[in-house]
Amino acid sequence: MADVSEFDSPSTASDYAAARPHYPDELFETLDRLQAGHLNGSRVYDVAAGTGIASRQLAERGARVVALELSGAMLAKLAADSPGIRVVQGSAHALPFADRSADMITCAQAWHWMDKARAVAEARRVLRPGGLLAIWWNQTVYDADWERAHADRIAEAAPGWRRFSATEVTEDYGQTPGLVPRTFTFAWQRTIDLEKYLRYLASRSYIAQLGDAMPDFLDRERRMLAEQFPDGQVIERFHTILLAAG
Repeated sequence: MADVSEFDSPSTASDYAAARPHYPDELFETLDRLQAGHLNGSRVYDVAAGTGIASRQLAERGARVVALELSGAMLAKLAADSPGIRVVQGSAHALPFADRSADMITCAQAWHWMDKARAVAEARRVLRPGGLLAIWWNQTVYDADWERAHADRIAEAAPGWRRFSATEVTEDYGQTPGLVPRTFTFAWQRTIDLEKYLRYLASRSYIAQLGDAMPDFLDRERRMLAEQFPDGQVIERFHTILLAAG
């Protein structure tokens, strides 16, 4: 699992909450369909919930959500912004929940940090018969010229990062012992203010790790992206990838 310290600062949690994208309606419609129309009223444990983006979207659709998060800073922001959602500190590797107590376990934008075998074993322990494990990511699209140039600059600044295609994400993250998921992909986009987009960049783990070099990187991106989007509104495209296993 990731070193929680990467996400355990109030500034990172604030950037995460302010600028991270939500998830498309089609994803939740698919979850509802996979639950035979019973997402409303189902007991959902949202694991590695961050600041609660997915938790709140699930709760808005009637799910009875418990949000689990390990980082103290993320947990505090989650609790402050998510009235009515029960918030618990803990790890996907040792879920603090009773056997067969959940209709669904979800994990948004975080499965790649897990020891997959341990997390799946815990999910299977906690899920009721017929329950669903659903994991998903917003995967940024880097196909257009400006998107590729932007990705190249990120890779130059953070050599440990590389762009993944939707196929690579599905093949990599879906390879978990005992997990045979169904795969769904949803294409969508958002328009976001440039300064807010820069906060989104700052919330990414590989950018946050730049430390003292991060302000210069963000200043350079501000200049480059302002040339591409002179009205200050960045159009960002995503493929949201859902892996769902019963």
